[in-house]
Amino acid sequence: MTIIAQPVPSAPRGRHGSPGALRLAIAYLTCAACVPYIALKLTWLFGGNLGVNDTGMMHSTKVEVANVITFALDATTILIELAFTYGWGRRLPSWLVVVPIWVGTGLLAPLALGIPLGTIVQFAMGEGSPTSSAGASALDPWVFVVVYGGFITQAAGLTVAFAFYAKARWPEAFALLARDVPAGPTDVMRRFLAWAAAVPMAFVVIVDLYWAFGGDGGRKTDLSATQQVIQFVDASLALAGAAGALALVQRRSGRLLVPMIATWVGGAAGFSYGLFTCLVAADPDTTTLMNLDALAGMLGGLVIALAGASLIAERAAERAPGTEGGAENAGQSASPTASRTP
Repeated sequence: MTIIAQPVPSAPRGRHGSPGALRLAIAYLTCAACVPYIALKLTWLFGGNLGVNDTGMMHSTKVEVANVITFALDATTILIELAFTYGWGRRLPSWLVVVPIWVGTGLLAPLALGIPLGTIVQFAMGEGSPTSSAGASALDPWVFVVVYGGFITQAAGLTVAFAFYAKARWPEAFALLARDVPAGPTDVMRRFLAWAAAVPMAFVVIVDLYWAFGGDGGRKTDLSATQQVIQFVDASLALAGAAGALALVQRRSGRLLVPMIATWVGGAAGFSYGLFTCLVAADPDTTTLMNLDALAGMLGGLVIALAGASLIAERAAERAPGTEGGAENAGQSASPTASRTP
């Protein structure tokens, strides 16, 4: 099955192929949004207490480990943003940019979606701002504003930069139709993985919706309105990830861009949140149900990633030089109107 290659909008560029003003502005705004968070983490790691009310908690082993990990993640955000902006980023191996942005998507998407909406809901319910809740007493209110404001800015900047980058490096993905992805030798395995991922993701959806709508079973502390909204967002992303993966393996009709985005974001959110919770967020207030919820999300996201990786590897093998598909693509590339075989 072949399709006529469709023109894909290219990323804005300045003179001599350099990044355009828009991309540079996005990149440096995103990098600037990382600086306050990195500065706070370094201050705390070197014994400072800027913005801290509970100094004992801040300098516990668990929190210091979490600070090291989150400092590394935010520093990586700067590198990835610059890779998406400058030409050297397109010369990096795909996995070196895909893995960090996938993990970053999973960590930032629930916050970027849930905090603004949750703040509105919390004010509407007369509970005040999220920084006035009991769980926020360990830090000064301005810390939450700076940190979560930075996260939202980073999420927006990374999303736009990655869209430009992906359009330039993998343009065929944006025009791919379901019928253009024939069943390959690993198709049966991908179907199994998609359905297998749906099981733990369904568990995440049920548990998170229960907490989002006021359920208190399996928790030792009450949730604020903002936290309940974030639980609802978590459930929605888990549902989107599972539904997107199943839509991709069914390949019934239409473009694949929407289910690919749903699978990407939903799978990343489940994996990244689950892994982070298992590594650094567990504490005496974490219950068995909370741990199971995190583990289910991590496993579901990981299985979705494995299904996606198998499809990418299969298509790369088909397009490699020396294969029938690769030879056909090589011959087609000489003509600007040639058809290309995904």
